[in-house]
Amino acid sequence: MKRSFLYTFFQVEGMGSFWASLKGFAFAAVAFVLVLWPSQRAFSQAVLSEPGKIQLDVPYEPSSGEVVEAMLRIAKVGKDDLVYDLGCGDGRIIIAAAQKAGAHGVGIDLDPQRIQESVENARKANVTRRVQFHQQDLFQTEIEPATVVMLYLYPEVNLKLRPKLLRELTPGTRVVSHSHDMGDWRPDQTIIAPGGHAIHFWVIPANVTGTWEWKMPGEKERYVLKLDQQFQKVSGTLQVGSEEIPVQHLELRGDGLEFSVEGPFPEQMQTRRFRGHVRGHFIEGTTAGLQGNQTWKAERNPSSMKRLNL
Repeated sequence: MKRSFLYTFFQVEGMGSFWASLKGFAFAAVAFVLVLWPSQRAFSQAVLSEPGKIQLDVPYEPSSGEVVEAMLRIAKVGKDDLVYDLGCGDGRIIIAAAQKAGAHGVGIDLDPQRIQESVENARKANVTRRVQFHQQDLFQTEIEPATVVMLYLYPEVNLKLRPKLLRELTPGTRVVSHSHDMGDWRPDQTIIAPGGHAIHFWVIPANVTGTWEWKMPGEKERYVLKLDQQFQKVSGTLQVGSEEIPVQHLELRGDGLEFSVEGPFPEQMQTRRFRGHVRGHFIEGTTAGLQGNQTWKAERNPSSMKRLNL
């Protein structure tokens, strides 16, 4: 199984295979990190249970080849993706993403032995130009660049990591977890891989909470959309003039928002389907109704935005 890790600092001082001293401790040096991209410097945290050993709070248990393939498949990993594996073990997921899909990858692990294995395995697979590995605390890792994040951690570690994923990852980023879910953040999809292993899949949602306003071309009334949100689940109402109408069939996937409203538009009962993409405090898209397709652009009152349930 993959790892997450705890406290006490040590720092990479160079590149390649080398030994880094643990400053502030009197005992022997620990094998540290191999990285494949020379511009990187990594920082990590650890607890030393005895001289020369790092205590990991999740033991190493590698995913089978069938599970790795299922994880890549559910995330639809492609050549334009940057895959992060938080607790990468021997690097097999990152290496498979590079080999099978042409993706780039970053593996994070605190165990120096696993990092050395990852680098050697990448060399044997001839993917060293597409991957890099850091000995680093996954909770301290900068994950913003990722388009896909892979996990094989304990349930309590997933829950601890969840706020970081929702806060730092771009809406639309895909997250895959082997075996364990994220508590009340329900997966968008779950499949069962060979051997009975559950593979859970999420798409990071945009924050659409608050009050959004706009006017449709050629119409006098302002549209006021009020939305509440729990993770990717959204509910709300649309006010047109004095009429407040429940919003139906709300779907939020990444930064894409769709919903339907049945009401007088304008002064005529009809159903409109709105589609748009969220960009900060703006939603811009198209709507279909009796008037045909029209464009719309809504702006959110920033003070109405609520913090997502992390």
